[in-house]
Amino acid sequence: MTVDMASVESGSDDAALDRARAILVQTATFGLAANDYDTRSNGNFDEVAITAATDGNEGIYIFEYRDGEGSRQVPPSSMPSFDAAREEAIRCAIDLLVDLEPGTDALTGWLVRVRNDSGELLCAIDVQEAEAARQLRQ
Repeated sequence: MTVDMASVESGSDDAALDRARAILVQTATFGLAANDYDTRSNGNFDEVAITAATDGNEGIYIFEYRDGEGSRQVPPSSMPSFDAAREEAIRCAIDLLVDLEPGTDALTGWLVRVRNDSGELLCAIDVQEAEAARQLRQ
């Protein structure tokens, strides 16, 4: 399988691979699960697994995405650090901005939340932070 990214920031091949792995984890599972068991599954519904990209200093992070009036969590992901998980959350929040419709969707509040493997909230990226980051990256 390949992942084509619209823009890859300059950096190492490892950084690009980490970004591609994160994209695959999120797109492979987002919106497809019928229940919590399916959400945690890797497609083999008799086996539960965590998808990981590791360098030995990683942590397990759970990404939660605003989905209309509700939210969706993707299976836990292993990320190199909290900073990498937060950066991924910002990138995802920027992507979610284009889906917001004025007059239909709330243009305030959180877009992406990051939790640790115990479920503790580590950070939340809101509409204003995502918009500011988007403008900086243009």
